[in-house]
Amino acid sequence: MRGAPLRAGCHPVLRTFLLIAILVSGATPALAWGDLAHQMVNAAAIEGLPEPIRSYFRTRKIYLLEHASEPELVVHQDPAEGPHHYTEIEAYDRYPFRQFERRFITEHWSPAPSELSHGDSIWQIERYTLRLAEDFRRRRWDAADHNAVFAAHFAADLTQPLHTVINYDGQLTNQRGIHARFETELVRDLADRWALRPEPAEVVPDLRARIFRELVTSYSYRQVIFSADREAAGGGGYLDPQFSARFEQLAGPLALRQLDAAAALVSSFWYTAWVRAGRPVLPKVHAAPQPVGARTGEGR
Repeated sequence: MRGAPLRAGCHPVLRTFLLIAILVSGATPALAWGDLAHQMVNAAAIEGLPEPIRSYFRTRKIYLLEHASEPELVVHQDPAEGPHHYTEIEAYDRYPFRQFERRFITEHWSPAPSELSHGDSIWQIERYTLRLAEDFRRRRWDAADHNAVFAAHFAADLTQPLHTVINYDGQLTNQRGIHARFETELVRDLADRWALRPEPAEVVPDLRARIFRELVTSYSYRQVIFSADREAAGGGGYLDPQFSARFEQLAGPLALRQLDAAAALVSSFWYTAWVRAGRPVLPKVHAAPQPVGARTGEGR
């Protein structure tokens, strides 16, 4: 989630129907880079896990999908939580971000409070993955559900290129609204043509190195979105009836690629947390979790 361009929701009846479709189907079509997209990313991530952890996460599927956008609900309650959803890396360093890489990976630097306006999603991903590992180690299954949701949400946000730049809504290039056009409108329009097929989960030996690599990769695609938006608008602007079709053709493949990347990243962090915990024996079925602290709420 980024600043003003909040992700669009959908009618409750449609949302319920789509959630049921995800739960009973092996396919994982992407609908929007908002609450439904986070649900689909989580569903695909579950299937990318190896056994026995895949079976465990399957028993938690309803919770993981219903609460997939809980971190955004927290922002509505406390706007100070907003920076957890993005990292404007160009505010910290210049490409290829060697100084940032050294500070983040080698020195384990964290931003000062005055720097939080540029976002700290990369630290949140590490934070919740480590919490999840500790939950597995201590067999705190309800807390594990909660922290798996937050690790997944912030990891998925990282794969959206506009979550890595200062010009996140085209406000600096006369392209205001590009955030929603890419992550909401384009994905919504292409929903019925897509199915997520991410790479299988792998153990991540260095969390910060993997997070940094994904951050730089995501950042590298920023101009694809800006250029596609500019070319699609052409001389007719955003009200041109052909804009959406042109933009989908130019930027649609990237959106699908990044959603696949999100599912692979989420799956790998979940798997890594379990491995770090010593591969504890997992329960096959357990009761639905109770609220954990203040970070609770119904899935959007």
